[in-house]
Amino acid sequence: MADQLHFVLIHLSDLLIGFPGQRPGGLLMSLLLALIAVTAGFLLGNLVGAMQRSRWRMVRWLCRGYVEIFRGLPLLVLLLLVYQVVGGGRFGLELSPHTAAAIALTLYSGAYQAEILRAGLVSVPQQLSDTARVTGGSLWQAYRWIELPYALRVMFPALVGQAISLFKDTSVVIIIGVADLMMVARVALGSDVTNAPYWVTLYLAVGFLYFCVAFSLSLLARRWEQHQQLADLVHSMARQRILGAD
Repeated sequence: MADQLHFVLIHLSDLLIGFPGQRPGGLLMSLLLALIAVTAGFLLGNLVGAMQRSRWRMVRWLCRGYVEIFRGLPLLVLLLLVYQVVGGGRFGLELSPHTAAAIALTLYSGAYQAEILRAGLVSVPQQLSDTARVTGGSLWQAYRWIELPYALRVMFPALVGQAISLFKDTSVVIIIGVADLMMVARVALGSDVTNAPYWVTLYLAVGFLYFCVAFSLSLLARRWEQHQQLADLVHSMARQRILGAD
């Protein structure tokens, strides 16, 4: 057991930030890919989610088609299609493995976030939207200041869950040679048969690192929800006091 722990400690820095000369890598690369995909996917999902409520049927169909196609494709297949077909030079594009991974993860994340946001927008009380319009707000202003914030608060747990799931899904980028956490672990073990006793311990360490990040995100999301609930309670109490004074 001591030898196995020593092997993990030797490669711990590589697991965290990648091999020297190939940084960022390891856990840091997985985090960067997840951050890019979640952020860009949110912007894309926000646009698609809003456009699914368009007056034009063709726009709604296109948005719905995007969501269904990219949610229906396995992430591994989507990754290979982006890297080999789109970025393989057949269409005049040559994408690096890192760029292809970021694009595939963004498209995948955007489809899920679009559906989450669409569900959140459906839950917005019609009275809030009508009030915004009556007071002189445009459709965009009502969406930006009333509907979207409400939908985000309602669907925040789902968005966090999707972000955690996407972070774990970054492990599939190993298939196109991106030096993420799983790739670094695989390279550290290599093809040396003498490293066979270290396989279980090293991959347990990899799983623990994934767990630490996912659990930390879950705790942060829970604290944010508790803070929002407390703020709502204070606001409600203050409003009741004002109404009672009147």
